[in-house]
Amino acid sequence: MEVTYKNKSYALGKKDRKIEGEAPAVRVKMLDNETKVIGLMAPSVQVMITLNDVNKYNSNMHEVITTTKRKVNAYIITTSDTEQMEDIAEKFAIDKGFISNDFKDFSLKFGVNIDDSMIANSIFVIDKEGVIKYKEIPADLEDEFKIEDFSITLNETVNFKPKGHTHENWMGV
Repeated sequence: MEVTYKNKSYALGKKDRKIEGEAPAVRVKMLDNETKVIGLMAPSVQVMITLNDVNKYNSNMHEVITTTKRKVNAYIITTSDTEQMEDIAEKFAIDKGFISNDFKDFSLKFGVNIDDSMIANSIFVIDKEGVIKYKEIPADLEDEFKIEDFSITLNETVNFKPKGHTHENWMGV
């Protein structure tokens, strides 16, 4: 896959993560200096947002995430410097344990790496079982995300009830 930035095309990293595929585990150092392993199975739905410029994080994205805040861990991975990350964290009241510019390993494992200084903008929604349920990588770094599609899929993933046997089915009632 390729993305465009200022009329120049860039090939993304070799890994191409597919919807319904397993999300990788990645160790990331967050803005609060804590190192977390994110991806794979988790007690909550995870949203991974990569932004080449953290200032692309906006109120529309934030609103979608905050409507499911109790059931979702949303991580922002960016190439922006610490000062810019702190400004966005303050502006949107984002916990510094969920924003990072330790992007290299993450971008390689999720297939959004452009080079040592750039990543593609992307959104991944990962369910509790570690399965990728949504993936969006705009073709141009200047393009906006499809916020409505992201919102619908996130809500479906958060509210999914696994079907298993019920007591009535087991008893043959």
